[in-house]
Amino acid sequence: MSPTFLALQLQTIDWVIIAIFFLIVLGIGVVASRSAGKSTENFFLGGRGMPWWLLGISMVACTFSCDTPNLVTDLVRGGGVVSNWGWWAFLITGMVTVFIYAQLWRRSGLMTDLEFYEMRYSGKGAAFLRGFRSIYLGFFFNCLIMGSVTLAAIKIGAIMLGLQPMQTVVGASVFVVIYASLGGIKGVIWSDFFQYGIAMAGAVYAAIVAVNLPEVGGLSNLLAHPAVAPKLNPLPEFNDWVEWVPLLLIPVAVQWWSVWYPGAEPGGGGYIAQKMLSAKDEKNAVGATLLFNFMHYAVRPWPWILVALASIVIYPELSDIKAKFPAIDPKYLGQDIAYPAMLTFLSPGWLGIVVASLIAAYMSTIGTHLNWGSSYVVNDFYQRFVSPKASQKELVTVGRICTVLLMVCAGTLSLTVLESAGQAFKILLLSGAGTGLIYLLRWFWWRINAWTEIVAMVVATVVAILIVVVVKDDGMTRFLATSSLVKERTLSIEDPALAKMVETQQATFGKEAESLKERSNQAAKVWSTSQKRAKEDPDGVAAALNAYEVAYGAFNAKVGESAVLAILNKEGSRNSEIVAFAQTVQKQHETRKSHKDPSLVNSSIAAIVDGERIVLYDAAISSLVFPTQLIMAVIAVTLAWIITTLVTKPASMETLKSFYRKTQPGGPGWAAVREAAAANGEQLEPEGQTWQMPLQVLCIFLGCFIIYGSLFAIGSFIYGKLALGAILMVIVVVSLIVMFSCIKRLRMN
Repeated sequence: MSPTFLALQLQTIDWVIIAIFFLIVLGIGVVASRSAGKSTENFFLGGRGMPWWLLGISMVACTFSCDTPNLVTDLVRGGGVVSNWGWWAFLITGMVTVFIYAQLWRRSGLMTDLEFYEMRYSGKGAAFLRGFRSIYLGFFFNCLIMGSVTLAAIKIGAIMLGLQPMQTVVGASVFVVIYASLGGIKGVIWSDFFQYGIAMAGAVYAAIVAVNLPEVGGLSNLLAHPAVAPKLNPLPEFNDWVEWVPLLLIPVAVQWWSVWYPGAEPGGGGYIAQKMLSAKDEKNAVGATLLFNFMHYAVRPWPWILVALASIVIYPELSDIKAKFPAIDPKYLGQDIAYPAMLTFLSPGWLGIVVASLIAAYMSTIGTHLNWGSSYVVNDFYQRFVSPKASQKELVTVGRICTVLLMVCAGTLSLTVLESAGQAFKILLLSGAGTGLIYLLRWFWWRINAWTEIVAMVVATVVAILIVVVVKDDGMTRFLATSSLVKERTLSIEDPALAKMVETQQATFGKEAESLKERSNQAAKVWSTSQKRAKEDPDGVAAALNAYEVAYGAFNAKVGESAVLAILNKEGSRNSEIVAFAQTVQKQHETRKSHKDPSLVNSSIAAIVDGERIVLYDAAISSLVFPTQLIMAVIAVTLAWIITTLVTKPASMETLKSFYRKTQPGGPGWAAVREAAAANGEQLEPEGQTWQMPLQVLCIFLGCFIIYGSLFAIGSFIYGKLALGAILMVIVVVSLIVMFSCIKRLRMN
């Protein structure tokens, strides 16, 4: 059989729908271009006249990327619905932004959030922060994010349309670059509004089709399926702390405030801040972010979750996806690819709509990132440091050129190195750990200065490199397995001779694995090259594919073995001890059965050599690796920036007073500045103005109740738990009434 993709054949009606979609998007860009080129304020902020409903939909459309349903599918297939707490926890960040920081950002009147540095801080440190982060975030980090989104588009294009990676990248990039460079932020926002409607309709219809497939048999059969039922609970099992601590406690208690990441920045920032700065006024900024959080967390997840659950029935294993799509490059084969694989069941007409919805999801995300990134490069680097006297026309032209360069860079990353850049990406993520609290407190504590952020940035990067490159996941696992933290989940065997034997075997195993990995990589290159000539030489492609699969399979099989346990299982005197430990471990995992055969121990326990002993440990503790890394980074970085803040000089008093007059943050953290101003006869705020923080905190809690309640109410109705859903909806309605009464009391312009 020729290894061509079993991709869908789009019918005429599908192509017509897709063509109409592109024409509408391009039309929006052309219309918006009439005003976008007038000034940088029009190009990057839409003239600061955007209404809340349009901005809110634009925000959620930007996060409705084509890689997001893939991510949710990966989470659900791997760890169940509960795994989504990794991003659900960021709702807390969102509510803090809505009720505290949206007003402050809009009140600041900035062009970009990076201008904040020279508004809030003084001296060369402030200028350095603004310039460095404009290039680091606006170009390098932004290209990495867009590259990962484009990589998801490559997977979707391969599964659904049988496209080569280059075809997908070029086809997806051209149109988004045209409308983003023509229309600026106004073109992006109006396109987002149109694209979100298409994307949401496509996601809902895809869920309906997936649930009603003959193999699935409807919603009730899906929920009762033995492979699906264990994955339905949106909350972890609280009788096993190793499960609920990393899944729920760490995200809710630590991650939301401590980690910086685009789209979920503590205190707002990035493209979210850009949209808030585009609002008509403070009320519209607050309304936009509130609508965004509701749509993002409460409404959007369930269609994706249903498709992911149905995919477990249709494609229980990755081998089932590979069987249907035999020529898919294995480097793109993962749990996340089950989402586009499920879309192959759609009928003509609707297929065109769903393909258009995925294109819309991609374009809305990329369009926002292109405009956001170019705003940093133009406003915070080019105009600030290269050409301060540049005309508005010149700045808009530079912005358009930057838009094209950003897309070229992102596309290149997705086609070349991104699939092997996991280590670099993890460093970037951890390099934001511990910095989040600064972004929350810098508005409310006058002592924080430019050196606070510089030291935090440097220490966070160094700590991230140490954790990822030096200690690595294996080192952190070793630390956990040999610590008292998980003592009840380990078994120590003192046997110097056996430990030495195991070390030797591990070294041999490592060399063999590296050799097999190299063979696998070489075969993959041959396969990838041959795939390009599939039509001319199908037999040659088939031969290359077979060669690749043999090497790839051999490598995976070898990696799956445990040299340590293989040796231990041969030691008859140790069998009963190992089996007893394995059975203890299995009791803590409801989805696993107790083992009596030592040959089955590999599925639940692992082992390391620690000096002259061998430590067997519950493999589930690997779920504690990232939370441990995160907490270590947060502690180290937080201590570093607090000490730095206390031993360095604050920003100049004139800068601090100017910032306070402009933004009116209030609170005890600014008492020293208000007192210094009063001593000089200056008044920084209207007389009798009260601090709104207590009322804002109440709104934050109510907002969380409303959105989490809506999320779980929708889930309860889907699961058939009508009484629970009704109770949750009552809580939502009551909280909504109280919240809006509180909002009316907030002081907003």
